[in-house]
Amino acid sequence: MSVRTAASGKSAWRGYEYYCGDKVRSVIKLDDTHYGGAVVGSAAEPYNVVIDLEHPRRSDCDCPFADGRRVCKHMVALFFAAFPEEATQYKAEIDSAADEEERYREELTERIERAHEGGASGIALVADLRASGI
Repeated sequence: MSVRTAASGKSAWRGYEYYCGDKVRSVIKLDDTHYGGAVVGSAAEPYNVVIDLEHPRRSDCDCPFADGRRVCKHMVALFFAAFPEEATQYKAEIDSAADEEERYREELTERIERAHEGGASGIALVADLRASGI
């Protein structure tokens, strides 16, 4: 498990956006498993963040969302700043999933259109979709 995978999908995406938007002001390697830094957020001052690579849920941020319990977008942004290759991999995974979803929607639309043109009932269409694994 990494800081990114310990975060919710929304926090991971917002952390990626913060990373891309240069919201990470500093990154310091504290030891082999801890990084610290400052990440700009909605507060007047940047949030202080410490990520724990061995135990991501023990990472810390002084933002209200993290509150000592959650992996927040600021932690993810710091993680990506410390490991830019992880950000590149994350974006590739997101793009691949979006492409797969688009292909799925196109196939589903084509099947529905064919069934409609052929006069198939809704029940027959559902049966066809289930049989095809969609």
